[in-house]
Amino acid sequence: MDVQTIVNDVKGRVEPYVAKGQEVVTLSVDTLKKANGIVAEGVQTLVKTQVGASKDLFAAVQTSFDKAKTAGIKAVAASPIEYLPEGRELVISAYNDTVTLVSKTSGEVAKVVKAGFESVSASFGGSAKPAAKKAPRKTARKAATKKAA
Repeated sequence: MDVQTIVNDVKGRVEPYVAKGQEVVTLSVDTLKKANGIVAEGVQTLVKTQVGASKDLFAAVQTSFDKAKTAGIKAVAASPIEYLPEGRELVISAYNDTVTLVSKTSGEVAKVVKAGFESVSASFGGSAKPAAKKAPRKTARKAATKKAA
């Protein structure tokens, strides 16, 4: 056996793995791009939500401060609760929106990553999903024999 034959044999065996490796890299990069897009969109929405809630809360605090300033120290000291800002609902709403958004975004990212993993597994000839179990042949034959009798 000469060296050229050995080199060709090794090349023939390695090339399919190189091609599959390139396919895996391509699928992985595509998956990461999709996941990055989902995360970026989620972060932008989160920032908009938080900025909007912050502006509303600041406006409520400013209104409350102006009201207290106009009323004077004696009025505020007599009934301080009347001069607290009405921001509790704003904070709770922003929190709930944030939790919903993070949950939705993480679910979408999980779906994309799972689909990418399944694609990579499929490219290697395997399947990410477990195969359905087949009934043993003996049991099927016995059932067929019992029906015939």
